[in-house]
Amino acid sequence: MQRILLVSPYIIALVLGLALGVAAMLRGIDRHLQRRGRVAVLNMPTIAAFATIAGAVGYPLARYSSLGPVAVTSIAAGSGLAAAIGAFGLLAGLIVPSAAKDVEDPRFVLQGHFGRVTERIPTGGLGEIVYEHDGRAHTVPARTLEGRPADEGTEVVIERIEDGVAHVELWSTIEKELELPA
Repeated sequence: MQRILLVSPYIIALVLGLALGVAAMLRGIDRHLQRRGRVAVLNMPTIAAFATIAGAVGYPLARYSSLGPVAVTSIAAGSGLAAAIGAFGLLAGLIVPSAAKDVEDPRFVLQGHFGRVTERIPTGGLGEIVYEHDGRAHTVPARTLEGRPADEGTEVVIERIEDGVAHVELWSTIEKELELPA
């Protein structure tokens, strides 16, 4: 029973670290870190690295070694600290500076946004769509990527907005591509 109590904090740390790591990946590198010009030492990726490695090292030591609780905790914490320092070094030295050099192409800022045709898009011609962004409705001229017509009320997905014209793909086309084979 005492062995289980010693092991459980490491399992919790491992699972929490993995969850934070996934959340950090989904969230990405904060743009405000780039604007400040520095990376905080305590951030989600460094905490995730610490918890994951401390849990991954501490669990087998606590479960299978004859080391005492203080030694196991010290080794796990030291390993976690080394991982956090490594994660911070990657963020501050490589990832954030590299991300700061990326220039976001304004044509693709709304890529993937849904819209609805408000004025029929003729074959190879221009119509009009409405989409919502930042809580406001926006109406722009639009054409389909395939050059096919789109009737009023058709759901579309924005691919890019170039020279004030939305280039869209019919949602029904995308939906067919996403269907799994039977």
